[in-house]
Amino acid sequence: MRNRVTDACARALACCGFTRRRHGILLQPEHGWLDLRLSDEGTSVVAEPVVGVRHRPVEKILVATAGWDEPVACVTLPVGGRWAFPAGGDLVAVADELAEVVVVRGQPFIDRWADWAALRREIGGLLPEATRFFLLPAVALADGDRDRARALIAEESARLVARDDKYAVAYRDYARRFTRLARGDV
Repeated sequence: MRNRVTDACARALACCGFTRRRHGILLQPEHGWLDLRLSDEGTSVVAEPVVGVRHRPVEKILVATAGWDEPVACVTLPVGGRWAFPAGGDLVAVADELAEVVVVRGQPFIDRWADWAALRREIGGLLPEATRFFLLPAVALADGDRDRARALIAEESARLVARDDKYAVAYRDYARRFTRLARGDV
């Protein structure tokens, strides 16, 4: 059922250049990213879509250093709303409603943050804490500012020195790989 919902949404959003990437994920050719955030609720599949913006140099850095799966969105925005796709119901009509909201609310967000200069200048205020110190150094490195990238890594590493939780362990691993990449050792 999730595959059918993804296909219906891909058809409804083809007008904006979105194509199906994998179950629940749609992409535009350059920067647009859409996660339908599908969940099963009874006999329906519910979508709570989130749009995002990809920048391939940042994506390559995060895939190589943080082990994230591509496609990676640098910034995201929930478009708001829930769409229930009932089993045996009219998926096309629901997908069309969802597509309209993505176009009206989500596409302007994608268009704004697809501009690299705007993104690199303002990204610090757009990121949640959970990903901030992964993305900020990656954006700095993608922008050619190796010193800033290394300084951001050092800052977060110093903050985590006494911690041994899951985030701290993952971040240290990321920092090690990122530092090698920033030095050009990889």
